Amino acid sequence: SLLWRYLGDQRLGFTGLSAGILQLMHPGLGAGVTGHSDFFNDPWDRIIRSIPEILGTVYDPDFETTGHRVRDYHRRIKGIDAQGRRYSALDPGTYWWAHATFQHSVEQLVDRFDRHDLTRPEREQLYREGLEWYRRYGVSARPVPATYAAFTERWNHYCNEVLEMTPAAERAVDMALHERVHDMPGLPWWTQPLQREVLTPLFRLTAIGGLPASVRTRFGIPFGVADTLQLKSLELWFRQNWRFFPRPLRWAPRAADGWKRVAQAPAARAS
Repeated sequence: SLLWRYLGDQRLGFTGLSAGILQLMHPGLGAGVTGHSDFFNDPWDRIIRSIPEILGTVYDPDFETTGHRVRDYHRRIKGIDAQGRRYSALDPGTYWWAHATFQHSVEQLVDRFDRHDLTRPEREQLYREGLEWYRRYGVSARPVPATYAAFTERWNHYCNEVLEMTPAAERAVDMALHERVHDMPGLPWWTQPLQREVLTPLFRLTAIGGLPASVRTRFGIPFGVADTLQLKSLELWFRQNWRFFPRPLRWAPRAADGWKRVAQAPAARAS
């Protein structure tokens, strides 16, 4: 499927950062992260813990179990936000928005960083596959748009009217605009200069540049012409050169395991 082809692609990191900011702009998600995680002191922890399991809802052999496990992680995340509004991570509208940002990220990966041009039927197909992906969590599908056109309309409504500059989102945007990356999990200490001087501008371009223009305008998030040109150059470079990267570098481990498993399946049947 198209979702299988692209979700585990490591280039999702370029579109996933802006997805994370969009999640934090949702009032319920922002409140949940503020009240139930150490995001302000360790912003990478949420990403490191969440992404492999989310990929597992597509690539694991027992994807239903993985999906329900991801859902159950969120059962205790509920409360009252700073404005006195009740929130719950398992509220269907809240959970759907988190999923919608990932759905959008996969489509953006293809549109901006891949050589393949999605046709209209392929966009519809990718969205239908995203509906099955969402179903695996076992959360109410009541707020889920039934078609790609309805999804686009609902997406624009959230961007224009629902999202807020929550404290968690404000922190994430400030990090992207002003802080230098260092001490990323999984990287040795001697890469810190590389993280600060190379990863920092890449993350700034992709995190802020990947936000919908309407969101940047609405919240006054700066991204000028020079930034746009740099981002377009980065996207072009990856479109042309990604196929030359060694395959182990191109796939997240959970996705690589899935690819290996399905590749071995025909041999197992033949034996």
